[in-house]
Amino acid sequence: MRVTVSFVDGRLEEFDSDRLTRPDPLPGRSVLSDLVLSLGDDGVWLELDYYDSQGVAEGEALRRRRGWRAQLATPEELGSVSRVDVDGAARWLRAGGGLVDVSRLEDVRAALDDGPSDLPALSAWAYRTGLSIPEVAGDDPRDATERVCAWMGVPAGSLEFLSRVRATVSQTSDPGFGGAS
Repeated sequence: MRVTVSFVDGRLEEFDSDRLTRPDPLPGRSVLSDLVLSLGDDGVWLELDYYDSQGVAEGEALRRRRGWRAQLATPEELGSVSRVDVDGAARWLRAGGGLVDVSRLEDVRAALDDGPSDLPALSAWAYRTGLSIPEVAGDDPRDATERVCAWMGVPAGSLEFLSRVRATVSQTSDPGFGGAS
């Protein structure tokens, strides 16, 4: 897995699990590795766990062993992360003040319909769709936006930003909205 973290100042950091510093960095006889990439208030993390076959009889279940946890971006750096790519595809992308979970948004589109492909239109479509699903929006309209935004992987501030972008672009360049072609 290759993880690329891009920053608003142009800095780029690349992490590559295929090119570890030691030929076999895991103890014992590792037969399978497990990589977990996560984004949270505590930063961007890559966890490397493994399945060790040492001392396990053939046909027995292998148990996951904890390996290492590497911080790819600190909480202080999160505000300047512009995007995180995994194997060349966008995983998180800055829109307004937040990082949009592009994978989750794409999953919503794939599961429900073949919605729009551009980020502003897809975000608006997913939000409207989420509001129409009671299991997603919930019973209390006061927290519906928060619930739908979490479901689709778009922070509320990013949704507002993308809505403004979509309105501006739609008015000026989208023939479907009466703009120039």
